Amino acid sequence: MQKLWNKMTGSERLITHGVLLAGAIIVAFPFLWMIGTSVKVRREMAADELRLLPLPPRPQTESPYIDSREFDPTGAPEGIPEAVWDLTQPDVDEFLESVLDQWKPQTAGPDRNSPPAISDGETFRTEMKEGIYYYLNLRISDRARNGAAREGGRNAILDEVYALVDEKMLRETFDRCYRRFCLGGLRLRTKDHVHAWSNVEKWSVVSGRAELVARTDRGTPARELRMKFPEKSRTVICSYLDVLPVDPEDLERLYVSFRADGTWARVLFKVIRRGRLYETRDRINLYEREWREAELRWPARNLDPIERKPYLVLHDRGPAPQGSPEFSVQMMLEKNSAFGAWTDKIARNYRMTFREVPFLRYIMTSASLSLLNILLAVFSCSLVAYAFARLEWPGRELCFALLLSTMMIPPQVTMIPGFIIMKYLGWYNTLLPLWVPAAFGAPFFIFLMRQFLKNVPKDLEEAARMDGCGFLRIYWHVMLPLVKPTLATIAVFTFMGTWNNFMGPLIYVNDERLFPLALGLFKFSLANGADVGLMMAGSFMMTLPIIILFFFVQRYFIQGVSLTGVKG
Repeated sequence: MQKLWNKMTGSERLITHGVLLAGAIIVAFPFLWMIGTSVKVRREMAADELRLLPLPPRPQTESPYIDSREFDPTGAPEGIPEAVWDLTQPDVDEFLESVLDQWKPQTAGPDRNSPPAISDGETFRTEMKEGIYYYLNLRISDRARNGAAREGGRNAILDEVYALVDEKMLRETFDRCYRRFCLGGLRLRTKDHVHAWSNVEKWSVVSGRAELVARTDRGTPARELRMKFPEKSRTVICSYLDVLPVDPEDLERLYVSFRADGTWARVLFKVIRRGRLYETRDRINLYEREWREAELRWPARNLDPIERKPYLVLHDRGPAPQGSPEFSVQMMLEKNSAFGAWTDKIARNYRMTFREVPFLRYIMTSASLSLLNILLAVFSCSLVAYAFARLEWPGRELCFALLLSTMMIPPQVTMIPGFIIMKYLGWYNTLLPLWVPAAFGAPFFIFLMRQFLKNVPKDLEEAARMDGCGFLRIYWHVMLPLVKPTLATIAVFTFMGTWNNFMGPLIYVNDERLFPLALGLFKFSLANGADVGLMMAGSFMMTLPIIILFFFVQRYFIQGVSLTGVKG
């Protein structure tokens, strides 16, 4: 190989490197896409154009604000010639400028005279124009599109624009790019009932530079929080204080509804109940832009280890401050930095994966099964292969032919008989069927090991026998050290087969506490299949051990594959 490389010219080497690099990129692209998707939020997967890399988070220092990334600049509407649109667009821009000069957005709800908080007027105008163009592209009639190329088509387009740009379109456009944080009502759950605790007027600001404004958001009474994080203070605290309709000791769960604003601020909940302060350890981020409901629970004594946990646990922090009410709910918003927002976004899907399902339990089960299968497969296959390759005994060739013939039987044929045997032995719904068969060897691995052992010089075996070694000592001290590459190959294939085994656990295991990672990930996909980012985070954690193992043992693996069957 080295001689062939030395004979190549510079251009041939460049072409060879280019081909190898292109092949590496093609092979690595699915993994790069999986890693990039695993840190995306749900709205990025719902975009019109999928991106390989996630969008960078943009933490804000104030809210509400105008999101400059909501609408992308658009060109000529579909069906309208660019030459006609170039003549028409200046008039459309002038018309939109005059409309925006006269139109003043108002907050829906009781305080209609209180305009929304818009600190950057230029961003407001730019984003509103891009949003209007977006809706015009969707709503321009076919009559105007078809008549655009004819004489007078420019006037037809302008008439269409004048008719479409109305109060409804302006409000719809503004609603999409105006990011605001709103507080809604609460719900309480006891053992028997769910109680609405939805008097939003009971929300108040207790700390920070902020104020609450009453409004109606999507038909729901709410309180819009207008806040600005000063340099010295990084937090804003809102409190909900009202007469509790139930006994505080009867509460099991608490639901707090709010509308996120995409500021990536960190949120922490505190609850005071009869002189005790409870606080959530896990923080959530305001990365979304829609309404959501945070579920808060007190720790349960008999918690099911495999239960999904899409909620936040309230941990006891000791006595509440003196003078605290009997019951209150606090929501603390903490300013986030650019580095902190990136860290939170990268870790978000992985934290949710470990929180919602017992992922660590699945990983430990798969790791234990992989270790048992590797040890048993390496020992049994090497021992049987040694008997076929180095020992002389009657019927050896016939037994080896029978062994190879079993490789021709499809696994679907033995699936039902195997299940019946395992159930008869009482091993159904246990992990025994997933690792005990490895103790009896695998035909392919035995064949692979036999071909390698046949290449070991007989002089080594005869010298060991002259020194007084028996068959087992020759196998252990002479043969095994010489076949490490093949052992590594068997170990890698066994690990991959066990780690990715889905059909075996699906057939033999019914108890969710015994699920390995492949079956646990399938169950996870049934509950969270709509969130592609969560699924890619789980898939990446399942793929990562295989990649790490291959990098560590690739030298032995390549040697084992390349040297098997080569006579010395």
